[in-house]
Amino acid sequence: MKKQYAFLLAAVLVLSTLIGCGKASDSANTGSNSENGSKPAETVKIKYLVPGTEPKDYKEVYQKVNEKLAADGVGVEVEKVYIPWDAWDQKLNLMLSTGEDFDLFHVMQDRTPFSSYYNRGALADISDAIEKYGENLKKYIPEDIFDGAKINDKYYIVPSYWVEMASEGQFNIRRDILRENNLEEPKTPAELISAWEVVMKNWKGNNKPYLGTRADFDPIFLHTSILHRTYDSFPFTVKDKFFYVNQNGEVKSWIETEEFKKDASFMRELYTKGISNPDILVMKQEQVDAQLDSGEWFVRLGTGGSLSGLQKYNPEATVDDIGVVWFNPEKEYLRPLTFKNGNAVPVNSKNPEAAVKFMDWMLASQENYDLVQYGIEGKHYTADGEKGFKPIKDPNNNNNPGYRGSDSQNGNVNFMRFDLENSIPENNAVLFEAKPDAINSIAANFIFDPTNVRAEYTNILSEASASITPIYMGVQDYDEAFPAALEKMRRAGLDNVVAEYQKQFQEYLASLK
Repeated sequence: MKKQYAFLLAAVLVLSTLIGCGKASDSANTGSNSENGSKPAETVKIKYLVPGTEPKDYKEVYQKVNEKLAADGVGVEVEKVYIPWDAWDQKLNLMLSTGEDFDLFHVMQDRTPFSSYYNRGALADISDAIEKYGENLKKYIPEDIFDGAKINDKYYIVPSYWVEMASEGQFNIRRDILRENNLEEPKTPAELISAWEVVMKNWKGNNKPYLGTRADFDPIFLHTSILHRTYDSFPFTVKDKFFYVNQNGEVKSWIETEEFKKDASFMRELYTKGISNPDILVMKQEQVDAQLDSGEWFVRLGTGGSLSGLQKYNPEATVDDIGVVWFNPEKEYLRPLTFKNGNAVPVNSKNPEAAVKFMDWMLASQENYDLVQYGIEGKHYTADGEKGFKPIKDPNNNNNPGYRGSDSQNGNVNFMRFDLENSIPENNAVLFEAKPDAINSIAANFIFDPTNVRAEYTNILSEASASITPIYMGVQDYDEAFPAALEKMRRAGLDNVVAEYQKQFQEYLASLK
């Protein structure tokens, strides 16, 4: 096992070398404002919005973060504000529209891409701040990823370089549950459903191992893209929720494709066979997380899970009991996006430079990164070699560490540590090792500007949530419900939006020649 971990970590380090990034060191630039012994600028306090639940020891950790920022002369103090997952979109949009005072917020490209915020006029241009204060950002984020953060050659987001985007299209499966039920690893969607039915029937836990996800109609957000590798039309991706784009440059209305219908048929079968939660349309993210954290799951789309979670259901489980499955693994691996997550500065921020300074400071040293992501050494974790860490359980926090940051929100593979005892080796390999033969979607860096169809675009987003999501999640039968839903979408302006998208995409392709 140790050899396996050593190999994985070596691969991560090789990845860092391949992308031309140097190793972090404590002697790296601290992001200090002091130059030639000059007095640092007055400290500016920034407010940083993220989705999720505030960790138990957040205040203690961020007191240390702010002390370190002060000691390094950065001139920035940070307050992190946590917004519950189920309220995130609504709360953030309200704060942006009312011009509420904050300075940094998290962006999930597979949920609401930064271009959507830009098109609303909600993002600050941080190009000058990155040029002036982003030495470490430019050093540790590859240029091709940073280029995906540009619109009209200006930076509007700092991407988080924490994952190999070609990981899209796979799912996790519990090998211990397969063995428990004398099942083979499924190779097709039909085999997956068949195996899942057996598991549901024989489940010994307190709660059924439903498909763990919230409702949506976007396959990239849901990771129902696992099905797309089984279609003859692959490789293709779905951009900005509504647009099917293949590698020939063809753009179509996603909900009107045969691929959407096939996805909906699969989800319908899950729902009618009791594999999806009967309340899936109203499930909150916290409820989904609670199910997955309990270990009462068989399959999860995307990657995730830990040994401690598995052992809540099966005390004998090991880190090798979570496997990675790709349908048709011989097919190409596609990166639908250049980067998955990032952090942006709202246009109403009074301190955009301070926000960039903080993000740059995080990558100035391993010490800075560890403090933000893993907490206080000796209380929340202990280092385990160069790239490992051991979380310290807190009996007053359900035996979870009292603090944990989020690599997915603002992580970087050059600094990330791994829980060598509890993390899943196959997931680590998929997420954090380069796939040099993977291909980028032809639309990975395309930014749609809906200005000319802004009202229609807003309308179809609202209508799709009401009319298309129940069909895509399998709650409503496609053949019965889709004709009326499509008519509503067309009345909302779908055809005009698709035509505008096609026009802009062709202009984008022409600009690359």
